[in-house]
Amino acid sequence: MGKPQPPSLADLRKRASLTQRQVADLLNVTVTTVSAWERGTQVPRLTFAQIEILLDAFGCTIQDLVAATNPQDAEP
Repeated sequence: MGKPQPPSLADLRKRASLTQRQVADLLNVTVTTVSAWERGTQVPRLTFAQIEILLDAFGCTIQDLVAATNPQDAEP
């Protein structure tokens, strides 16, 4: 049996009961940007401070966040 798929960025956000608007406001980016990250049409380029904000807001590990923002690097 294979490894389970890592959670997506949208999964992490929804588990934290946050909207795209709330995440956008936390990171000082647009909702369009958050949506593009979640669809995989744009790769997040986050500052260390933004990473810390997401880790706290999502209540996840750095490994989960990296896997969610770099799905092409995750093992199938």
